[in-house]
Amino acid sequence: MPFSRLPRLILTGPESTGKSSLAQALAEHLDGILVPEYLRDYFEEQGSLTLEDAIPVAQGQWVNEERGAEAASSQNKVLICDTDLISSLVYSAHYYADEMNTPLWAQWEQWSERHKRRLKTTPYRPRLYILCDLDWPWVDDGQRDAPDHRPHFFNRFKAELKEFDHITVSGTLDERLNAVLAHLVRGCLGNS
Repeated sequence: MPFSRLPRLILTGPESTGKSSLAQALAEHLDGILVPEYLRDYFEEQGSLTLEDAIPVAQGQWVNEERGAEAASSQNKVLICDTDLISSLVYSAHYYADEMNTPLWAQWEQWSERHKRRLKTTPYRPRLYILCDLDWPWVDDGQRDAPDHRPHFFNRFKAELKEFDHITVSGTLDERLNAVLAHLVRGCLGNS
């Protein structure tokens, strides 16, 4: 399989929608390089988050994606990211809405918009966002806190992804995996 022709695969969506499970399944099936969600370890260390953490979290994910991209390129493998900057944009707008008129928010907005524009340029593209649907059971893992807000977040992700190539996957893990693989075959590998 010519992995150099595949886009970066970015798993995204509301909390507890199967992103990490699908990212792992894709990495195993495609023998790809997996970049895990940076926020999980960061939150584990910090114990709580504020707006001051928005840039360090997004920057940590960004740096890890770039490290993963270098490894994927050198090994001719596909890069699979368990989230990216889009998640930071969606969640920051929700959790820090009351701080939007502060200098710290302005700094976050400037940083995030600059980096969002970069997502549309080489070497950050092509990217395929895989939006995980809400038909996955919500699991309380000690970090998740908004099971009732998942439909709201799902709509926010859909709005953010209008500018990017994306698909929505639903169903069991196998159904989601097969949907992504079928899309790759049709869209990426079928154009040879």
